[in-house]
Amino acid sequence: MNLRKSVTPVLLSLLFLFLAVPLVLAYSGHYYVIPNSAQLRECANYDCPATLTAYQGERVEILERTGIWSRVRFVDRSGWGWIPSDLLSYSPDRLSRPTSTYYVNTSRLSVYDEPTPNSRVVLTLGFNDPVEMLGVGASGMAQVRDLKTSVVGWAAPRYLSSSPLKYPKSQKRRRAPKAAPKEEAPEPPKAM
Repeated sequence: MNLRKSVTPVLLSLLFLFLAVPLVLAYSGHYYVIPNSAQLRECANYDCPATLTAYQGERVEILERTGIWSRVRFVDRSGWGWIPSDLLSYSPDRLSRPTSTYYVNTSRLSVYDEPTPNSRVVLTLGFNDPVEMLGVGASGMAQVRDLKTSVVGWAAPRYLSSSPLKYPKSQKRRRAPKAAPKEEAPEPPKAM
């Protein structure tokens, strides 16, 4: 009985330590760049100048996180900068995942900062520009990464095709709702 009382806290401590190790590892160590190339910027904003280019599989260490951005430094070479956090993976296994390349099927496509067309436009793409589809949000907007500039944002998925097209599709224009017909006021009764 005494042995059980003394062993139980030790076993619980070991179990807690065993379960806590993956949590510590998930927030420390080296991360890997997912896309073929990504721009590191001077500050945490797409408007900031690009200073370096990180390539797929390069190892980086996260120094700071701010919103959707991470300030990183390279592990195997010198340099640091800001990169969108969703372009980094803790696991190198994510690097072998095939990416889905799509092409803009309209003459101009706005890419937004957030998954709503009411947010700031971070990039405007042209016909047949290639993008990587990162996923589709709850709003129905697709998160995409421009393969030329590595800018990540949100766009309407209906304007993306799985292969390049010969001619751009026309964007359907939203029509203003028809105005309700005006009701005529009843005429006042005529005097007798």
